[in-house]
Amino acid sequence: MRDLRPDLRPWLWSSTLLSVCGIVVSGYLAYKRMAGGSLACTRWAECDVVNNSVYSKFFGIPVSFIGLAAYLLLLALALAALWTAGGTQRQILLLSLLLSLGGVGFSVYLTYIEIYVIEALCSWCVASAIIITLLAILGVVNVLRSAPRGA
Repeated sequence: MRDLRPDLRPWLWSSTLLSVCGIVVSGYLAYKRMAGGSLACTRWAECDVVNNSVYSKFFGIPVSFIGLAAYLLLLALALAALWTAGGTQRQILLLSLLLSLGGVGFSVYLTYIEIYVIEALCSWCVASAIIITLLAILGVVNVLRSAPRGA
């Protein structure tokens, strides 16, 4: 690893771990979308209702595939940030922050649809919304911590 600021390393590993969690969640949803069958779900949620609704696709693409692609990209960016330093690292962290903020916005929209339009919640979707929100918060922390010293 290059000249990584020691105070930034744990935060970047946290982003890496959360991205992997997002891959697991969205990967499971994508797999079930392709393979079919009922989702494992909590008692309070109606995962299949949400996952089979007309809103489970965005411009014809299953939302779970979009989430999986986003989490894979966030993982790649977190790993790239671990192996870079300086201005390049900061640019990677800014890109990661923008992507995660976009994910938060998309999750807010989807959660609104779940609650007010479909009138059903999916525990997997809630988990993904929490993960992307935590990634956005970590993104802010990472960008602030990567600022040049004395800035």
